[in-house]
Amino acid sequence: MNANSTTFLDAFVAIEEYLEQLNRHGRGMAFSQLVDILRQQHSSVRLYAEDLKAFARLRNVIVHERGGGKILAEPNDWAVKQICHIRDILLQPPTVAVFSQRKAKSIMASDSVAKATKIMHERHYSQLPVYDEQRYVGLLTTRMITYWLGAQPTDTIACAQVLVGEVLASAEPGDSAIFIANDTLLTEALELFDYHERRQRYVDALLITTDGTPQSPLLGIIAVGDIPRIYEVLNRHTGQA
Repeated sequence: MNANSTTFLDAFVAIEEYLEQLNRHGRGMAFSQLVDILRQQHSSVRLYAEDLKAFARLRNVIVHERGGGKILAEPNDWAVKQICHIRDILLQPPTVAVFSQRKAKSIMASDSVAKATKIMHERHYSQLPVYDEQRYVGLLTTRMITYWLGAQPTDTIACAQVLVGEVLASAEPGDSAIFIANDTLLTEALELFDYHERRQRYVDALLITTDGTPQSPLLGIIAVGDIPRIYEVLNRHTGQA
């Protein structure tokens, strides 16, 4: 058997066995039906559902019953690489914990806007979580600061004398951040951004804590601008370039 066929079929079997373990409706279900059921509950399956069904058809071409179990076709290198990628993501899904490895920066409501903008400039941040002692009070964004400055009656603003809490208090109602747990899958994080965008409810950032509540210490931040990095992490997770 060709190496590509062996690798492809081994990966397909591993995926099929994993999906059957996830399924609560019994074994022996057709693969495509299995995928359609599980995509409703699992973000990783949902992300690759159509690829999985396409690979099921390819698997049937590679080994057809009428061929007596013999290899009738050979998958190309791309197909082998992609199905191995999907297998790895499904069986060992990376979580948002990779974004908790870098120290999360926040600011106090009693700090000055000058301090906040300096941090944003130095770290290339577009948002900062704001706390009042240990209590989360909102997300300060560059957009929010710009609107606040534009609303001031004078062109001369002493940002060192303006508190972050004042800017937050004058912002439009509605928080632009969502708290998520440290074990949230990266595929689920992607779906959170997509879900709110489709409903025209802009989300600036996902704030990571141990249990996904504002009461726990901040571990990491995922901004909209980090979405390309999520895909990069997913690819690196499987050893792809």
